[in-house]
Amino acid sequence: MNNVKLEFVAGITMPGGKVIERRVDADDGIPAADDFDASSKEGFLESFDALEKVALQARNKIAKDIADAYLEEVSKKTNSIPPVKAAP
Repeated sequence: MNNVKLEFVAGITMPGGKVIERRVDADDGIPAADDFDASSKEGFLESFDALEKVALQARNKIAKDIADAYLEEVSKKTNSIPPVKAAP
């Protein structure tokens, strides 16, 4: 595997203009273009599966991270909502 990196960046812009931003990098297990097996249906599906697994894990992490950051910001503003973490 050659240094293929997936990056997700998520941002929430609050009404006052403050931006909450989180970033997730994933670079473990994505096949490089030269390693992606398109020579057969089975090879393609295996290579695509590797890409999809990394993408889904990163997507889930960025969604959790940005939701946690938003809830933390909201709890600072309202004082009536205790800080909570988004469900895993």
